[in-house]
Amino acid sequence: MVARSTTLRIPATRVAGSWRDIGLWPRPARPSIDGGMYIHFLGSGGRTELSAGWGDETSVAALSPTRIDATAPSADDAKLTVISVLCTTTVLVAPGSRITLSGGDILGSHSLDVDPRDDGPAVHIQAIPVLGSIKIKTG
Repeated sequence: MVARSTTLRIPATRVAGSWRDIGLWPRPARPSIDGGMYIHFLGSGGRTELSAGWGDETSVAALSPTRIDATAPSADDAKLTVISVLCTTTVLVAPGSRITLSGGDILGSHSLDVDPRDDGPAVHIQAIPVLGSIKIKTG
């Protein structure tokens, strides 16, 4: 039996500092300008491809090696939060991206292999590996 990874998108609407209207359904084909959450759990690998205009996205991977393709043009001040628990998550960014990195390693590691350019897109990545690793590189 082969385990298959499942990707769910959880869109949320922020109203006055609180979260409301949280639903669970497959990722729509429209651009994810409003943000979303992608969950990969217990599988042989998850893949998420962010659509053009992405802005505030979160990916949580647990026991499932995951690849996030963030090479599509992003919104201004794009933010990507990546949480990797007991697995490796690879984030692919557009060539020349100016990456701002934050977060913290909890018995895990992260690496950044991107050559920034002055005219490259600005992307903030919050990396939180927990007994896992997060690799950020040019796609």
